[in-house]
Amino acid sequence: MSDRKHINISLKGLKQGDEKVFEHLYMEYYQKLCAYLLNYCQDRIIVEDVVQDVFVKIWTKRKDLATDTTFKSYLYKSAYNKLMDNYRNLKRKNEMLSSYYDTAIMRALEVDPEYETARLEKFDKCLEDLPIRCKEVFYANKINGLKYQEVAEKLRISIKTVEGHITKAFHFLRDCIHG
Repeated sequence: MSDRKHINISLKGLKQGDEKVFEHLYMEYYQKLCAYLLNYCQDRIIVEDVVQDVFVKIWTKRKDLATDTTFKSYLYKSAYNKLMDNYRNLKRKNEMLSSYYDTAIMRALEVDPEYETARLEKFDKCLEDLPIRCKEVFYANKINGLKYQEVAEKLRISIKTVEGHITKAFHFLRDCIHG
């Protein structure tokens, strides 16, 4: 008996719900389909799941199987399409999760504009409350970007005095902002 005739008889049995025919087809094609799909996906677990799903679909839709195409090509095409569907669904799911992640990060980084404005106003007030010489040194170094040596020369004070004023300004600002 030729393979084609054998397959046609098998398909008739399958359509009628013959479990032995289904088991035979499963045993015949399971490993072949797995090997075929491993050319497209190296994850054996995914491949085996796809092949299992294809056989489940064949069993549940056995009465609607077309006999005008070869069963072998139908199996291979079904397996390939199922693998691609899984890939597209996984890609879509990953894109959605990535989008959620990006949104969560952006929301976490967003600062309430009113809160930010209030903090800046408080910082400006604290800067204004710095002692006069400390404020001069702080502005020269931190706002105008002068180095300690340049501030010392400009204000005719020692570098140690500049360092002392900067340290004092930071302590004062920290206490003022958080107080």
